[in-house]
Amino acid sequence: MKTMETSVSTRRRRFIQRSRLDIIACILSNAENGSRKTRLIYQCNLSVSQFNKYAASLLDGGLIETQISGKKIVTFYTTQKGKEFLQDYQKIHQVLETMGF
Repeated sequence: MKTMETSVSTRRRRFIQRSRLDIIACILSNAENGSRKTRLIYQCNLSVSQFNKYAASLLDGGLIETQISGKKIVTFYTTQKGKEFLQDYQKIHQVLETMGF
């Protein structure tokens, strides 16, 4: 019976919805050392259209930037402003975890 309870709680954790801030933090943390669009989509478990919306907002907000290499390969990088945002997010996330959220 205990394994069934564990299985159910594991399934529930797997389907917890992420907040927009969680998704933004995922993109920023994965782009810190540079990352291509496909890698970010897979790492953050997003669709192409979801990623495009987030990327546009993050670019407009100055949290990420792009660099284009010779063969039109676009690489996303987290800016200093994005790194500061990520540090603040991690602090808040830790406080909320200690409170049980």
